[in-house]
Amino acid sequence: MAKPTESEQIEPVSEEPQDTPTPSPTEPVDPLTLMTELAKRTQATFENYRKQTEKRIEDIRQFASKDCIMQLLPIIDNFKLAIDTAKKTPQQNSPNSNQELLKGIELIYTQLHELLENNNVKPIETVGQKFNPHLHEALMKTPSDLPENTIIEEFQRGYIMHDRVIRTARVKISSGKKV
Repeated sequence: MAKPTESEQIEPVSEEPQDTPTPSPTEPVDPLTLMTELAKRTQATFENYRKQTEKRIEDIRQFASKDCIMQLLPIIDNFKLAIDTAKKTPQQNSPNSNQELLKGIELIYTQLHELLENNNVKPIETVGQKFNPHLHEALMKTPSDLPENTIIEEFQRGYIMHDRVIRTARVKISSGKKV
C-alpha cells in the first residue's frame, strides 16, 4: 500500500461556524443552557426595542401636526384682538355693518378653536389662577388686591396639546396687596 500524501492526512474541518464559546476547563457548560440564555436575552432586547419603537411612533403621531398648529396660533390671536377691538370701538357707520363684521370674525374664531380641539389642543386657563411657571410666562408684576402670584391679566393665550405645553401663556401677575 502506498503512503497517504500530505493532503490526504489532514482531517477535514467542519464548515459550520461555532457560535458557542468553548467552556473553561474548570466548569462544564451545557450548550443547551447557553443557547437558551442567549435566546432569552435576544427576546428581551427585541421586546424593549419594540416598546421603544411603539412609543416613538405614538409621539410622532400625536405631535405631527404641532408645526401647523403653531402657525395657526397667531391667526387665532389676531382674530381675538379684532373681536375685542370691534366690541370696544363705537359704531361709526351703520350699526349693521359693524355687527355683521363682528359676527363673521366670531364665526372664524369659533371654527379655528374647533380645529384646535379636534387636534387635542386646549387653551391654558389664566386670569384668576395661581401663576405656574410651567404653564405661564410672567411679563409684568403689579400690586393689586389679589394674593401674590395670582394672574390678573392675559396678554397672549397659552396652549396645551396632548398634555404637553406647546406655548406658555403670557400674563401679568399680582405682587400682592397695594401698600
